[in-house]
Amino acid sequence: MLRRFTASILVSAVALLPTFSATAQDWEFVVAPYVLVPSITGDASLGRIEGADVDVSSSDILKSLDLGAMIQVEGRHSSGYGFVLNYAFMDLSNKASGPLGFVDVESNVFQGVLEAFGSRRFSYQGGTVDLYGGLRWWDINLDVEAETPLGSRKFSRNEDWVDPVIGARWMPRVADSLRLLIQGDVGGFGAASDFSWCAMGGLLWDVTPETTVALLYKALGVDYQTGSRGSRSFFEYDTITQGPLLGVAVKF
Repeated sequence: MLRRFTASILVSAVALLPTFSATAQDWEFVVAPYVLVPSITGDASLGRIEGADVDVSSSDILKSLDLGAMIQVEGRHSSGYGFVLNYAFMDLSNKASGPLGFVDVESNVFQGVLEAFGSRRFSYQGGTVDLYGGLRWWDINLDVEAETPLGSRKFSRNEDWVDPVIGARWMPRVADSLRLLIQGDVGGFGAASDFSWCAMGGLLWDVTPETTVALLYKALGVDYQTGSRGSRSFFEYDTITQGPLLGVAVKF
């Protein structure tokens, strides 16, 4: 339900942008769908199963991807104040068999991340600096089902939490149609996760005044745990999701 609600908010925002831009001349909007080809490394704990490796290569993700979507929407007022909404999710499934086919394991992993930030832009000759802060919502769902000669066992856990985040983005112009992008933020601070962070960098190619192609590399890390270690209530998710990113931003 919450995932459908999140998607509906983003779709509604995108649909209303041309109307807003036509009636509010002091606002500028950017819609940027993008593709991230990530790998996930780290470990997760589910109840009494602790420290299980979460090492999924980009090729493994492409093979096991059931559904995924990624989009960013920005709005900025002429005063320099604005907002950023970013949502990305991956729904992965995989099947494997043990020795001689005695054990069949089916796993499903859903990772969704929604970011909602307020921002303030500072312009200078040759570039811009954006300071931002807000919330990053994580939605993680892990399902593992094993079929053995002795019966089946199923483990399932759905966790979501919200981290406060502060960060900055620097975009200096290096040529007539090229800009660098260097961005980083930190969050969590023990309010939900122990610590979370994001780092991103690369090139922006301004094809036209209204269209920009982004070629970046992004890494997103989190260290979250809840419940009592050693009990069924324990859950830990300590991972880094990273990979190249290709996007197209359209300005209204």
